[in-house]
Amino acid sequence: MSEMPAVASRRRIWIASVGGVLGGVLYGALLYVLMRLHWLPEGFVSVTGIFGSPLVTGAVCVGLSSPAQRSSMAYRCMAPWLSIAMHYTVFALIQWETVICLIMLAPVTLALSSCGGLLAGWIADRLRARRHLRQGMVGCFALLPLAVGLGESAVPVPELVHTVSNRIVISAPPAAVWQGLLNVPDIRREELSWSFSHAIGLPRPRAAGLSGTGVGAVRDLYWDDGIHFREYVTAWEPSQRLGYRVDVSPAREALRRLDTHVVIGDHYFDLLRGEYVMRDLGDGRTELSLSSTYRMRTMVNTYGRWWADRTLDDFHTVVLRLLKQRIETGEQGGAITAGLGFRRPGKG
Repeated sequence: MSEMPAVASRRRIWIASVGGVLGGVLYGALLYVLMRLHWLPEGFVSVTGIFGSPLVTGAVCVGLSSPAQRSSMAYRCMAPWLSIAMHYTVFALIQWETVICLIMLAPVTLALSSCGGLLAGWIADRLRARRHLRQGMVGCFALLPLAVGLGESAVPVPELVHTVSNRIVISAPPAAVWQGLLNVPDIRREELSWSFSHAIGLPRPRAAGLSGTGVGAVRDLYWDDGIHFREYVTAWEPSQRLGYRVDVSPAREALRRLDTHVVIGDHYFDLLRGEYVMRDLGDGRTELSLSSTYRMRTMVNTYGRWWADRTLDDFHTVVLRLLKQRIETGEQGGAITAGLGFRRPGKG
């Protein structure tokens, strides 16, 4: 009989632990619903969603747990991760296209949820003898994103325009490099180097080809998943520079299937222009640089810029390495025209 109170106590602790984790999940789901109803700023591109929501989810998770659980530093740090993981699982099941976005958010989300758990545990320690104040603490945390979200909605959204540039040295003269980059048909998967962006599901390039010559010519680009967009040539200096304006409108619906929250060409993010520049190194080699300029308009431009830069850096590196390999091995392609037998790439 003496073991019964101990068993009951462990059961209560376990129930409180599960209740705390589920409480964090339900609270995070409530915030998401409020964001979808536009009562709060859109979650994936706002301070409230990216920073406030995981912080408070972690605090609610720990705040609703038992005193025995809250006394453990490991619990304060790790229990909020269960709430976030369950929250992400529900997102992925409902909208699989959010997976890429969730992967990008995971590092800061997990870290902030742990910070929230640690903060709630610390406050609970200070209020150890005041049970009613500890309960009020959870309520205060729960209301915090609502207050921050309403204030955030009243602040003008900043705009950021930034350029990412990468370069590579190719063992070929500028004229050969120029011819090699204009048309790049039938890109095989094994030709593309590994990149984190592609590993998490962003589509790979499959072909590129030019129609016309000079300023005003059109360069069609095809990626996996049926994505097709265009580059309109704005600068044409053979063997020196190829500049272009990016038009993603033909690919907008296909891109929306990848992520419904941030789509290239929407009011949050747009790819504006790009440029290839060739510099003759004088010894049969050419330095080829690829630059892309994008526009971002969110309340979290600093965090968004970090991911945008990493993604474009990945893409540039893959494209430049592909061009280097094809040009140096003499594997040149024709233009994308029916007469030259271009095969529109499929998936895979």
